[in-house]
Amino acid sequence: MAKTPRLKIFMEQPGFAVGCVELEYTDVEMESYQVRDERVEVGRILVDLEKDFGDSIRVDLLDPRNIMCLLDVLRFRIRGTEATWVLNGKLLARGVPEREYLWNEIDRTLTS
Repeated sequence: MAKTPRLKIFMEQPGFAVGCVELEYTDVEMESYQVRDERVEVGRILVDLEKDFGDSIRVDLLDPRNIMCLLDVLRFRIRGTEATWVLNGKLLARGVPEREYLWNEIDRTLTS
């Protein structure tokens, strides 16, 4: 059985944790949130990915500040100022990719 392709999207989430307490950004802090507009576009793409590919691809939205992401952060030089897209260990894009490009890469991975 073929392994399900995995798309990792690294993007800082609005908020942070102090100890075991998670703090959400306020409206004022959201105004200065660096990737606010990108976050909306990424959300739209996530909805379309689910609709078009369903369970045929695993999609993980990851905060690069999470220590569990450290190896990927170093390997792909991930920054908190832009979304980073990695499909099966291959860097696809930074920022918000064109949908056609992203869908083509996913289709190629699913058919190989």
